[in-house]
Amino acid sequence: MKKIYGGTALLMAAITAVSLGVTAFTGTYRDKAHEEFSIVASFYPMYTAVLNLTEGVQDVRVSCLAQPQTGCLHDYQLSPDNMITLQQADLLVLNGAGAESFLDQALDQLPGLPTVDTSTGISLLESSSHHHHETEEAQEEAEAETIYNEHIWMSPARYAAQVEKLMDQLCAADPSRAEAYRANGEKYLETIRQRQVRLETAAVSLPFESCVIFHDSLAYLAEDLQLHVEGRVAMGEESVVSAGELEEIADAIRGKRTLFLYDNQYPVAYTYLTGYAAGSYTAVLDAAVTPAEGTADKDRWVQAMDYNLSLLEQAGAGSGPSGEP
Repeated sequence: MKKIYGGTALLMAAITAVSLGVTAFTGTYRDKAHEEFSIVASFYPMYTAVLNLTEGVQDVRVSCLAQPQTGCLHDYQLSPDNMITLQQADLLVLNGAGAESFLDQALDQLPGLPTVDTSTGISLLESSSHHHHETEEAQEEAEAETIYNEHIWMSPARYAAQVEKLMDQLCAADPSRAEAYRANGEKYLETIRQRQVRLETAAVSLPFESCVIFHDSLAYLAEDLQLHVEGRVAMGEESVVSAGELEEIADAIRGKRTLFLYDNQYPVAYTYLTGYAAGSYTAVLDAAVTPAEGTADKDRWVQAMDYNLSLLEQAGAGSGPSGEP
C-alpha cells in the first residue's frame, strides 16, 4: 500500500480512533446476524455498475463511499462515517488502477474486508500526468512509480470486462443470490456491448488523421477509436500547461484533420489550436462521474455513452453541432 503523509496521516489516525471507538462500544466488527448483504462501491462509476447487477435483488444494500464530485479522487479524504460504512460492508467494489489511493490506509486498518478490484486482468494505459503530493519525498516516490490511467470505464470493451469481473466476484461472495446477480449482469453486459459495436462502427467512419485529448479520461476512448493522439493536454487538478507543450501540439497537427476531445468536467480551453488543423471537430464528452438530472444512477453510464457516441457519429458524418457547450 502507498504511504499517506502529513496532514492526511493525522486525519486518518483520528478517523481510525473514532471508528475503533464505535467498534468497542458496539462490541462487534459488524452485526452478522441479519441476512442483508451490504455492498460498498468506492465511487460513482462503480456505484452505477453495482446498481445494475443488484437491481431487484432482495435484502441487498448498495452505497457509494465517495460522494459524486467533479475532478480527481486522489485528494478525497475519508470521514468517520466512511470508515463506519466500510466496517459494515460485506464487499467493497474498487475500480482499481490507482483510482482509490485515498483508501490505502483505511484498507490497512480493515484487512478482513472482502474487496474486488475490477481492473484486474485489464490492459491499462499509463497516465500522462502525476498528482501533487504534500511532501517533496512523497512527490519523488510518486514520480518514480508507474502511474496508470484509472478511467477504464470510458472504454466500453474495458468497462464490460470490469462488469464481468464484478459479476463473478459478487456471485462468489454472495452465492445465495448468484442467479439473480448473473441474470442482471448478463443483461447489462449486452447493453454495454451494444455501445461497443456502435463505437467500432463510428471509428471506421471518422475522417481524422490526428486527435488531441484534453484530459486523461479520454485516452481509453481515443484508443478504442483507433485515433492517433498527437497531443495530451492536462486540464484541472492543478495542472499547468506550458507554452512549449502547446506549440508542440500545434506543430504536430498542422495541416491534418484533427478531432479535439474534451471532458465536460473541465473548461473548453486552447481552442485556438483548431486553427492549425486542416479541418477539425470538437466534442465535449461526458465521463459519467456525476449524476445527471432526469437520469437514474443505474442508467448513467449508458446515458453518457449514448451522448458521446452521438457526437462521434456526427463527427464521422461530417455534419451536426460540434459538441461545444
